[in-house]
Amino acid sequence: MSIVGLEKPHSLTQSFWYSEQIREGERQAAASAGISLFELMSRAGLALFELARKEWPDARHWWVFCGGGNNGGDGYVVARLARAAGIRVQLVQLGDADALTGDAALARDHYRADGGAIESLEALQDSPDLIVDALLGTGLKGEVREAARQHIRRINDTAVPVLAVDLPSGLCADTGRLLGESVRASLTLSFVGLKPGLLTGRGPDVCGRVWLADLGIQPRLRAAPAGRLLHWQQERRDLPGRRRGAHKGEAGRLLIAGGNEGMSGAVRLAGEAALRLGTGLVRLLSHPSHASWLNLSRPELMTASFPGFDGWQWPQALVLGPGLGRDPWAQALFEAALSFQGPMVIDADGLYWLSRRQAVLPAERPWVLTPHPGEAAMLLGCSVAEVEADRLAAVRAIQRQYGGVAVLKGAGSLIADERQVSLCHYGNPGMASGGMGDLLSGIIGAFMAQGLAPVRAATLAVPLHALAGDKAAGAGGMLGLLASDLLSPLRTLINQKDEHDNQDVDPVAGR
Repeated sequence: MSIVGLEKPHSLTQSFWYSEQIREGERQAAASAGISLFELMSRAGLALFELARKEWPDARHWWVFCGGGNNGGDGYVVARLARAAGIRVQLVQLGDADALTGDAALARDHYRADGGAIESLEALQDSPDLIVDALLGTGLKGEVREAARQHIRRINDTAVPVLAVDLPSGLCADTGRLLGESVRASLTLSFVGLKPGLLTGRGPDVCGRVWLADLGIQPRLRAAPAGRLLHWQQERRDLPGRRRGAHKGEAGRLLIAGGNEGMSGAVRLAGEAALRLGTGLVRLLSHPSHASWLNLSRPELMTASFPGFDGWQWPQALVLGPGLGRDPWAQALFEAALSFQGPMVIDADGLYWLSRRQAVLPAERPWVLTPHPGEAAMLLGCSVAEVEADRLAAVRAIQRQYGGVAVLKGAGSLIADERQVSLCHYGNPGMASGGMGDLLSGIIGAFMAQGLAPVRAATLAVPLHALAGDKAAGAGGMLGLLASDLLSPLRTLINQKDEHDNQDVDPVAGR
């Protein structure tokens, strides 16, 4: 049995599965290996106990909250092991402990046989050193009921570390949606395989650090994963190379179109990001009012103005949308840009204009769409709440409707093409600031201009962008983080050659 974190690539953390896939896989794998499901429960409890002792070696008083399913059974196993190690354990059962059935009832009986007591919520008085949350498992789909909410509130109101069993109670394992109220964990130990809800939506808000225990059976899972997890150390192997005798014309030509009146900074950020990612030539196409300033702000950037631009044959890739706006000038530029038939990133207000003319678009375009949740809702004709309720379904729906590659930005950014979904677990709340999306569009465009296919450009750019944000936040803090702060770590990351010096980092507290 292996227990691994997400800080470094590992064969166990390459993919994620839906909760029903894991449950069915557990049954099949146990049968093929000739072991019982109670043995898997015992392994889960042991993994929890060992991780808790490793992370909080001085914790001598534990509260263990158990629910009515197998999650609760895991709690009884870890409580029994803790008592055997001389730790003071107070165990609280949600509902009637005598109503437990199956393996959970067997775990309860072993706990009781060793002298373990089951207490009421009201009996908890002295503050513990650690809380184990084994209340609600991956089968939860509907809203958390009031009795469970009371237990969740007690956990959250107690200012001590919380270890969540498989996932924090109240979080949807498949979507990352909060089902009314959720435990806020310090660390979550997931079993067999990662679930998407731990890593996207509200999952990163409540899971703390995420670890995985495979219980010795993940290699036996038969179901195809729901998607894959992006690890920068692996993705970086596809960074565009450059021969010793290369010239700038070989390093890609990128056009970035947008920058309406008052919004020149968007194309400027995207352009510098593209330069820092090694693009040989970058031209900004913007409103005529910005021509002088853009020429002076970064002399390596070339500029052009619209209307009057006829150089659509020049670029090898196009970024359309940063600072574009929604007025007649913006619409005219958008329509003109669609004459370009090569690889394209559409972002920001480019997505607005795309949503208004989808009925007359060609079925197949080599583009990458990069909406945030609000733009995704606009593309799909639904509410932001509906997008956030199931981010995986939303990114797949955008890809099916518009073709190409869809990137749904936010905590746990998702990338979908017609074959699969990829998930980025890097990033931090400090990146919720203006210009971050412009920077990302410039990075994707840079990789496409240098010859990468759209999906490869996106799956390389998204973790690079997020990891640069983590490095910048680690150096100066999350609050006040600017998009331009990422330019230096971006360049550092793509130039690192030594694997030892390129360790994945999670510098932000709580991740």
